[in-house]
Amino acid sequence: MKLKYLIYTITLTSLTACGDFLEPKSQSQYIPKDANALQEMLIGEAYPRQQDTRFLNYLEILADDIEQNQVEGYGFTENDQAKMEVFEILYSWQPNMFEIREKLGYQTVNTWENLYEYILGANAALDYIDEVSGTESEKNYIKAQAYALRAFYYYMLVNQYGLPYNYNKESLGVPLKLDSKMRDEGNILIKRNTVEEVYLQIVADINEAERLFLTLSTTQQYEPNYLVSLPMVQLLKSRVALYMENWAEAKTYAEKVIKDWNFSLRDLNTIPAPEAGMKEPYYTFNTYDSPEVIWSYGTIRDLTGEYEGYIEKKDNNSDGEENRRMFKAADELLKSFQEGDLRKDRYITREVQYNEMVPENSTFYNTYLPYGKYKTLRSVPTSGSSDYFALSFRIAEAYLNYAEAAAMNKSEGDAITAMNTLLEKRYVEGNAPSFSGLSGEVLITKIREERRKELCYEGQRWFDLRRYGMLPIQHKWEGKVYTLTKNDLSYVLPIPQEVIQKNLLLEQNSFGPQRTGVPVID
Repeated sequence: MKLKYLIYTITLTSLTACGDFLEPKSQSQYIPKDANALQEMLIGEAYPRQQDTRFLNYLEILADDIEQNQVEGYGFTENDQAKMEVFEILYSWQPNMFEIREKLGYQTVNTWENLYEYILGANAALDYIDEVSGTESEKNYIKAQAYALRAFYYYMLVNQYGLPYNYNKESLGVPLKLDSKMRDEGNILIKRNTVEEVYLQIVADINEAERLFLTLSTTQQYEPNYLVSLPMVQLLKSRVALYMENWAEAKTYAEKVIKDWNFSLRDLNTIPAPEAGMKEPYYTFNTYDSPEVIWSYGTIRDLTGEYEGYIEKKDNNSDGEENRRMFKAADELLKSFQEGDLRKDRYITREVQYNEMVPENSTFYNTYLPYGKYKTLRSVPTSGSSDYFALSFRIAEAYLNYAEAAAMNKSEGDAITAMNTLLEKRYVEGNAPSFSGLSGEVLITKIREERRKELCYEGQRWFDLRRYGMLPIQHKWEGKVYTLTKNDLSYVLPIPQEVIQKNLLLEQNSFGPQRTGVPVID
């Protein structure tokens, strides 16, 4: 079975039939007959779709790396008040955020249902694998992918809709649906499993994916083809172990990714600084062009869509030509980059004052925007057919996982070595700060500070804040300040009402009263 194609170039003529297959109305519906057909079904139904990922949407605007871009002379017009409220509801962590936004006419992305759709695709592949023809190797490859994907999606679900594992693992997580059996028409009734039960299933799936990948040839274990792989599974295993505070395993699997494969850290000194007049000023860090990328996935719009709005020049009569971005990179994040740290200008996009008549005369505003690491055009993320991939599993995370786990497990020398290796590739030569001599809480804090900078705008900060102890956050909006307190229950998303209406056994997450913004006092 040849799988050296790219996901975004595949045209599957059977996708409509596959949709029927996943929700069959009779036994006569389409069922794959061989491993090739089942692999195509897996790609079409279980992999993040090129046009429509839709499970990343809230991971950045809820965290602390984004803030409102307040520019003198710019703001919301009277006609934009409803649009302003749509953003404010989410940005202020309102417990009924989805209901209010829908009442305002905004179509809310249902990440719960979207993730379960992908899980259904993975389950279908596992349910039918024994009924298709093919070699043992072909079948093991399909099963390995299905288990890896299901583990990843449950990791995404439980970290959005359940409390952190290290806070209360006995609390309610999400329902575990582990098959694609035919269901009667009507509502699906299934209770929520605990956070611990969900994590144990994630671990079981990762372990099985790893075992199956190890039965395959080296070529099948990893190819840069947008399919999950053994090193992706190992990095996910390291990440999940970090969340579960299993420090030894987190370190072991991060080390496997670093030492057993040919990924390498990109030296940012080799990447030129962006210039405003360039058509494509930024290097793409999340595609296989980068030696750091292990698995590339996700769409740009799905990651940034919740904060891509604009503010207008208040005296503007030029049909939006003077618009500015509504959100910008948080000042606290920007101030954390030390002199000589190349990541600030390589990783984070600058807002451009665009000269339409002479584009090469465009200049940068003194504003950094809350996205980067992928192709941008005039400070706006592109959306062409080859620009879908906004996120990735990168080797840099393996170094950070390794360092944090080592520091937490009192292997401080190993942690220091890993951090020094990473930072040598991130600073102007000779300017990298040394971690030598750091220990205890100071070392752990420094590692986590570097994690924030290294992984900024990759959808991990919200999850990290949760496992660090659900830390306090403040968001300022239109002269008001909203506060997320330590251990605040709003570190968990509300389950959409449309989901609960379909499954009356689901319990909604607990929240306090609706949040009220307090006037900013400078």
